Amino acid sequence: MRRQIRFEGIFCQSEGKAADADRRRVSRTVRAREILCAAALACLAGCNGGSSSPVPPVNPNPIPNAASLNPSVTLAGASGFNLTVTGTNFIQASTVQWNGSPRPTTFGSSTSLQASITAADVATAGTAMVSVATPAPGGGSSSALAFAINVPNPVVAISPVSAIVAAGGQQQFTSSVSNALTQAVTWQVNGISGGDATVGTISNAGLYIAPLAQAGVTITAVSQEDANKSAAASLSVLAPHTIGVRPTATIAEFFDRTTGNSFVPRGNNYVRLASQTFPWGVQVFHSTFNVGLYDGVGLDTALNQMQTSGYNFVRVFLNGCCHDNTIGDPAGGLSVAYLANVADFLQRAKQHKIWVIITADWPPQFGGYTSYYATSCAQFGGLNNINLCAGGIKAVTLYFHDIVQGLINLNAPLDAIFAYELRNEYFYESQYLPFTLTSAMVTTADGQTYDMSNAASRQQMMDNGLIYFTNQVRAAILALDPTGLVEVGFFEPQGPIPSRIGDPRVITVYPAMANSTADFVSVHPYPIIGGLTFAQYVTNFGFVGYQQQKPVVLEEFGVLESDYPAETTAASVAQSWQVQSCAYGIKGWSFWTWDTSTAEQGPPPFWPAALGAGLIAQALSPVARPDPCI
Repeated sequence: MRRQIRFEGIFCQSEGKAADADRRRVSRTVRAREILCAAALACLAGCNGGSSSPVPPVNPNPIPNAASLNPSVTLAGASGFNLTVTGTNFIQASTVQWNGSPRPTTFGSSTSLQASITAADVATAGTAMVSVATPAPGGGSSSALAFAINVPNPVVAISPVSAIVAAGGQQQFTSSVSNALTQAVTWQVNGISGGDATVGTISNAGLYIAPLAQAGVTITAVSQEDANKSAAASLSVLAPHTIGVRPTATIAEFFDRTTGNSFVPRGNNYVRLASQTFPWGVQVFHSTFNVGLYDGVGLDTALNQMQTSGYNFVRVFLNGCCHDNTIGDPAGGLSVAYLANVADFLQRAKQHKIWVIITADWPPQFGGYTSYYATSCAQFGGLNNINLCAGGIKAVTLYFHDIVQGLINLNAPLDAIFAYELRNEYFYESQYLPFTLTSAMVTTADGQTYDMSNAASRQQMMDNGLIYFTNQVRAAILALDPTGLVEVGFFEPQGPIPSRIGDPRVITVYPAMANSTADFVSVHPYPIIGGLTFAQYVTNFGFVGYQQQKPVVLEEFGVLESDYPAETTAASVAQSWQVQSCAYGIKGWSFWTWDTSTAEQGPPPFWPAALGAGLIAQALSPVARPDPCI
């Protein structure tokens, strides 16, 4: 470890009795002084800071009494140093000062002068002033040479000075060291160089990786030039997600990571609706978290009712579609006020021991997300833009990245999140490009090219598109929140048993989802008179035989009031639908909806579980029926 030492402030002066007593020596003294100054300047010009190499005298035949100086600095400790000056004809009148204060000086001989500048001396940057005296011919000191040694004092800065990360997440720290020879620092976590598995680790480049547990730590950058100089930042690690997925010998299941016990999701969709302005007009849509409409008090009432009935999760929708104080910020990115409502919801749900599935449909109209595909997806139209086009995948990826990062920045309880659902219902739109083409070759976001004249190639494009979309967006989420679960939702495909005839929305769920990185799959079959039976739904979804690694959850099933006008019948149908699903290995249920009124829904309305006499909420209640399959 070397400290950069600078020599400056050289000056010469005439002093002592000889100069005052004998005016006849004035010219000779002045001449000597000039030569001495010239020699010293030449010597110091050839010295580098901290060098101990001797410097040859400028004049091989110096005048008597002139000092040939060779300053040398050796670091003595964390910030102190030893100063040695060697030369000729020194006398004990030589002195060393630090910032004007005399320091202990050792006069070794007429050729050596030493002084110690301690760590306490250099607690702040300062200057060592060395005055070297030589004897005058008539006695006393005829001349003196003084020079300054400026010693820097490192100042360390760190950025950011505070941060929040998810369990297992990462945070890049940077440092700067001013007034120092080197920028190098040693990174510490809670005083441990490089950290460890308990407090998290940090690389030599300042990249911190959090532990898989809640923690509060201090990140310190310590100057490698001066170990007493450092800067610190505080960092909070959020609690990890509670619910995980694990395979079994038959069908994968959810489990509580804290207890290790199996977890059976039983819950409801919590939905608030309001008229909102779409680009094409006014329409009723999700408004749960809209700024100005969010109702924390009403939410607490609903969550308390769910908790009392034994429900353990709730599914909610983000709204990015409209112009009415939704998640997109016209200034760019996401609305902090909207995300603050989401964070508040998570906090309230956690207090009621209810986990939350957050779902979305598409990137918001505001915030800049549409710019990624507005002009770069000429081969695609409609939702195919964000399913198959590279720009669309980028927009969705950035959208979910911003959701997770925004919640982290708000210190939201991520452990209250059951899962992030990438799409409420993923599908392609056959009435838009590229499906309207019959002979073209189309290259999609995964880099593959598909033949639109070939049915098998078109199907492969859809399957690969679903896999690529899921994998890319999930990776962006887990980069910020490594313990989170990610899923995708679906309504039933149109075959092999004919369903949704004439609907331009097309999808095939399996085997694509089995080959994706999604943690589980959400399906939405409804018991509708004249519709498919549960067994037929299962055939069209195609998930049987693919559930060993990924559970399947029935996240939407509701009962139309027009199909079953009596609440007692509706409750019986809902319970029967749940029981039927057990035969196919369904691992969780969420009813549509908890308490969305008929007035909110508009036609055709579904029975809300908790309204009316609350018979559906009772029929599906985990307290009333601990085993959902009975």
